[in-house]
Amino acid sequence: MTLLRRLLLVVLVFGLLLIGGLMRFVDTVARQAEPPPGQRTDGIVVLTGGSGRLTTAIRLLDAGHAERLLISGVSTGASKATLAQSLTQALPEHLLARPEQPGIDVPALMECCVDLGFEATDTAGNAAEAVAWATGRELHSLRLVTANYHMPRALVEFRRQAGSITILPHPVRPDFLRVEDWWRHRADGFFLLGEYSKYVAALIRMRIEDQIDGWLKADS
Repeated sequence: MTLLRRLLLVVLVFGLLLIGGLMRFVDTVARQAEPPPGQRTDGIVVLTGGSGRLTTAIRLLDAGHAERLLISGVSTGASKATLAQSLTQALPEHLLARPEQPGIDVPALMECCVDLGFEATDTAGNAAEAVAWATGRELHSLRLVTANYHMPRALVEFRRQAGSITILPHPVRPDFLRVEDWWRHRADGFFLLGEYSKYVAALIRMRIEDQIDGWLKADS
């Protein structure tokens, strides 16, 4: 019975820590806001994989929030032309440049000011790809555009690899996820639990790698 009680206590403590951590994570996601209007960076990097990210990034580029944009994690079959076509279809009609109205000229922006990154297959790869891009172009600050639920994990990876490059988070709120009342919707709850688990895994991996680096430096 004593062993059983101890086991139940461990399970209870673990469950409370999990719930507490998840609630703090969700609160962080819900409280995220866009940077103040007019705040500019040297470059913009947008991570593929969710609705609204690319349209947000191209609108920021068109509005002059940076001079150049990296789309990181592009599939090998994509090109500037296919992405321009998709963005043109996704943007509201009244925002697009037409002969009779000013607006966003997506193909022109793609040609002049957008770079595509094909190497990244995960968030750590996105960070490595973006930092290499920024370093090669001597950019000292990046506006990071990704979904609000993905931003905490993305910031862990980006800030670890960024060095002296400043990272400005610009979260995008996806239409499919209801963060404010997630506990009312089972699908949203399980989705956020999965994202929280990935976030914790990224933190643990980062600390393990830092510890190993510390041991290697001490031995050298």
